Amino acid sequence: MRQRNVSPAYSPVDWGRTVLSAALAALVYYLLASPAANIAQSTTLAAIAWPAPAFMIALLWRKPGRTWPPYLLAVFIAMMLVGHRDPLPAPVDAGFALLDVIEIVACLLIGRRWVARDGQFDTLRRLTRFVLLLPVLVMLLVSAAGATLAFSAMGGSWFDEWRTLLVGNGLAILVLAPTLLTWSQPSHRPAVIGVGTRGIDLPSLIGVLIVAGGLLASVVFDFSPEMLRVWLSLALAGAALYGGMRSATLTMSVAAVLAVLLTLYDYGPYRQDGLGSTWSLQVDLAGLAMLGFFVAVAVRERQALSARMEQMRRFESLGLMAGGIAHDFNNVLGAAGGYAELAQDRLDPASPAAAPLNEVMLAVARGRDLTEQILLAARRGDRQRVMVDLRDAVGEAVRLARPLCRPGIEIEFTPPALPLVVHAHPTQLTRVALNLVRNASQAARSRVVVSLQGGDAPLGPVLIGAPPPDLALWLDVADDGTGIAPENMSRLFDPFFSTRTGAGEKGTGLGLAIVAGIATEHDGAVAVTSSPAGTMFRLLLPAAPTGSVASPPAAAAVVSQDAASTPLGQGECVFVVDDDDAQRALLEESLAAMGFEPIGFADPQEALREFAVEPQAVDLLVTDLDMPHLRGDALLTQVLALRPGMPALLCSGNAQAAQLAAGLQMPIVSKPFEQAALRSAIAAALATAQKQ
Repeated sequence: MRQRNVSPAYSPVDWGRTVLSAALAALVYYLLASPAANIAQSTTLAAIAWPAPAFMIALLWRKPGRTWPPYLLAVFIAMMLVGHRDPLPAPVDAGFALLDVIEIVACLLIGRRWVARDGQFDTLRRLTRFVLLLPVLVMLLVSAAGATLAFSAMGGSWFDEWRTLLVGNGLAILVLAPTLLTWSQPSHRPAVIGVGTRGIDLPSLIGVLIVAGGLLASVVFDFSPEMLRVWLSLALAGAALYGGMRSATLTMSVAAVLAVLLTLYDYGPYRQDGLGSTWSLQVDLAGLAMLGFFVAVAVRERQALSARMEQMRRFESLGLMAGGIAHDFNNVLGAAGGYAELAQDRLDPASPAAAPLNEVMLAVARGRDLTEQILLAARRGDRQRVMVDLRDAVGEAVRLARPLCRPGIEIEFTPPALPLVVHAHPTQLTRVALNLVRNASQAARSRVVVSLQGGDAPLGPVLIGAPPPDLALWLDVADDGTGIAPENMSRLFDPFFSTRTGAGEKGTGLGLAIVAGIATEHDGAVAVTSSPAGTMFRLLLPAAPTGSVASPPAAAAVVSQDAASTPLGQGECVFVVDDDDAQRALLEESLAAMGFEPIGFADPQEALREFAVEPQAVDLLVTDLDMPHLRGDALLTQVLALRPGMPALLCSGNAQAAQLAAGLQMPIVSKPFEQAALRSAIAAALATAQKQ
């Protein structure tokens, strides 16, 4: 199911840059690993932490796998050079160098596959996997191999060697890898000490100063370890709360480096036990790191949840508004469109009134489409779902979008070879894809790329909903436009928010709101990445169970002109129940034109009383859903109790009407309706009753 993207081949210039970068990385690695040559000295950093592997892991995390070999070779060479400074034989040095390479590769493969390919530990799920898989699981195995190698070469205690390697390597990866990965990504926070877009923000600066001040004060005032732990805990918690993961990682790294240096040079509260105090220091630093990181991620997830709740409240408000006005608005549209259609059928096509009537019909169609958009944006659309091949829905959307593009805009879409099946509403999926493609085509300079993929759900900067926990399918729509302004990112999916306000390009602000509503309705999510080089929207949907087959598309009902002019009834009595006078009158006239004898009721209770007098005298019941005193579904339930198998038809614009009609096993026609749709629904209702 997973679709693989073919990456372009590296040019000689690219390989030259990679080799140069690997050489510089080897120099840094050599300097960071050099203290290991003097591990017996009490002041060596290797007694507590090995920063070199963590540095290389962070450096290679986001690089393509094909660029790793020069860096791994550089690591091996750097470690062999370090090994020349210790008394161990060359084969043992080669074993330790190879072990470093294995450690780096294992962390990269497991981290990229099971934690976060983008190197951002921004969810509790990612952070928990990182802690359990890299500093714990990988280090348990690598440290056991290293302890065995050291024990065979130098003797001593295998357990002491294993514990030293485990905690030293694990602590460095736990603290330094998240710091380097987090700070290598641009931040949108205002920088205090700027380094491009990666400056040190105010919470990070304050956290660093508090930590440094506390550690220096512990030397001057002889703090106890307990007092220092409290000080560092408060500083890390504050940095995590107010600055997020960036502040927490930087503050923790500064705390770890200063605490290690002070202890190794016999300063601070951990000096009291000599070299054996390193164990207490390592345990405390590991605990503080997890405290700060988990607080930062928990706060971020809480903020994201609050943002989603606020978004849901907006959608709910829109939904209440939409539900309140849709019924009456659909009645108005239905009356206008129905009478215009009746007049059009009775009018000579050459009449001067034919063109104005056609404009009325077009206006009604636009109003019907706008009502549908509002209902979909409010997540109150049709919820009936089937198995849908995502390729069909997206292909149809691309086909519809191409004629609407500006000249010079090219839409590229190559559907995957294998089906991508989801459990969804096909029309809604097509609308979502069409909205995304149309948005991209309006923002693009010259090119829009549409692609479909499937596999393990990718994690990324999700703005709406939650990514599927297991297998997912995703639609990517990327443009080469100028990107989205950062101040507009948080409002992208707000109903009626639009940045296209210029002449000829005014937007309704419902396109992305519909995308958000349908995505969350289908238990999916929407992610957005944007830069001055372009924007990409990603729609994530849960994949259907393995082996699911897409349902065939429903055949469109085609009614010929001769069939439409043929009377459907022969004077049968039809009860029409609708509290809207114009809609009821339109239904009566339409039914009369089809050969029936309609009787209208504005009050459903009155209709029920009349029906109870002689149930067999009524041949068909057509009712609205939302009416005062008695809802249409309650009316139908009582009518069916009086006469089981009674032919009935639900005629409503309510989004729940389809589900209610399915439960009552009767057809439905949605308002505003067309004459052909009404005719087909009546025929279906009568045919169903005859079968029973």
